[in-house]
Amino acid sequence: MKKQRRPRPHKSKSGQPPTFRGLFRQPSGNFYRLPDLEVRGSCVLTDGCRRVLDFTDQKLCLDMGNSVITFYGDGLRIESLAGKRLVIEGRVARMEFSPKWEGGNGTV
Repeated sequence: MKKQRRPRPHKSKSGQPPTFRGLFRQPSGNFYRLPDLEVRGSCVLTDGCRRVLDFTDQKLCLDMGNSVITFYGDGLRIESLAGKRLVIEGRVARMEFSPKWEGGNGTV
């Protein structure tokens, strides 16, 4: 008979268990510069789009500040563009995230 293992409590990088205050702290300043994407069926809502770099019905490339997001699929079209908010319609097969400048860390 195999002995059941008890789950261990999660510990933070400092080795201490997370505190209640730490769970609800303010995110870092870079958090608000990250692109915001929301997928709803065949519709993708983006917030923080600075400009459209490339656009065909199979590929849509967006400048999102420090990163570039490329959507690949079929029948892609821009449904709405207001300020920095963009709505994409169509069948998205793949999304690719890349740093805007060479030497970037590639994290989004």
